[in-house]
Amino acid sequence: MSESNFDIEERIYKLSPFKDLPSGDRLKMAKRGSCIQKEQDDAIYASDFQDQLIYLVEGNVDVCHKYVKNQLLNAEMSESLKPLFYENEDKETHITVKSSCTFLVFDRSLFNRLIEKEVIVDERPVSQLMSDVERSIYNEIMQAVESGTLQLPSLPEIALRVRKAVEQPDVGIDQISRLMELDPALSARLMKVANSPVTRGSSPIRSMRDVVVRMGLKMTRSLVLSFSAAQLFKSQHPLLKKQMKKFYAHSIEVASICYSLGTRVNSLEADELLLAGLIHDIGVIPIITYIEKAGLEFTDESEIELIINSLRVAVGVMVVKSWDLPKEMLNIVMHAEHWMRDSGGELCAEDVIIIAQIYDCLRRKQVAHLPEFSKIPAFKKMFPDKQDPEFAMQVLDQAKDEINLMKGLLGI
Repeated sequence: MSESNFDIEERIYKLSPFKDLPSGDRLKMAKRGSCIQKEQDDAIYASDFQDQLIYLVEGNVDVCHKYVKNQLLNAEMSESLKPLFYENEDKETHITVKSSCTFLVFDRSLFNRLIEKEVIVDERPVSQLMSDVERSIYNEIMQAVESGTLQLPSLPEIALRVRKAVEQPDVGIDQISRLMELDPALSARLMKVANSPVTRGSSPIRSMRDVVVRMGLKMTRSLVLSFSAAQLFKSQHPLLKKQMKKFYAHSIEVASICYSLGTRVNSLEADELLLAGLIHDIGVIPIITYIEKAGLEFTDESEIELIINSLRVAVGVMVVKSWDLPKEMLNIVMHAEHWMRDSGGELCAEDVIIIAQIYDCLRRKQVAHLPEFSKIPAFKKMFPDKQDPEFAMQVLDQAKDEINLMKGLLGI
């Protein structure tokens, strides 16, 4: 099939993550897209597509990952709506063409520029919410990311492999356990969780296979991503290190509260809420990294904190999109501190994040800025009959041991 008789503009509306772009930006991506043809037994390597997003649109291929069983992918499968390779994919990952195939290829850097431009908070462009200094630093961060002089934080290779492997329909427990054994530090943390009261197991865990059996594939994936995200909160500069430590401690506190609340809500997965809590302030990392690398001078710590608090949501959106996390995680980053946010419908992860943030404020006795509990939509959904501060503190007190246990497992 030639490019002339394949409608790229029609197909791009179905592809992830382009479907989240405004129609005008999707059209820009489509006009820069191209078709390529490959025949049976051809191979395409991830290392050749680091700067591009490639999709299978016709035919059959084998997706070949190191240490993971090959996955047969057909263009009619829902998995084909995602890129064949992540941005930081292992270079040995490749696909083997099983029949005559057509692929669509798009410019990754153009996509990154478009999603950064469209960051929205409260339906207002981020730039309208910033001072001139903050807007200048935000634009400098965007330019540094685009030029490659500043890398957004990326998940470790093992975390990416585990996430992708779990998404495969025929993945086995042995495959996942072998992957995790490649990272001894990660394996030790997962073993600790599996042997803790969090998983409520009766017999001791002695192997990574036992870990996956006890926790299940989804919980294993979420914990791998959570531990990997937690490891990114690092800095060498004394003042910046103090700020990084402060936000890391806050993220772990919120994540642990989220996990505890999740065990009390049947409609949500506690381990997914744990990950949500850890990434809700992920924008702090590239901001501090940029300040450190650029050598920006500040007269006192409060100036640094002001810049971080002003930019962390907008930059966090950039990180979540670069990781290709679900849209729910994007909402979490954007609305984690919007107390009066009404997400509509049933209780969801962003509601739990708001409640966890409020609990953290209660724990630290910082309540002056909080609205009345009876008026907070998230509380109404979680506790429809009891929305007073006394009841909220009772719930928090009952969960204290569980929260402290999870904080210990995460590193505090």
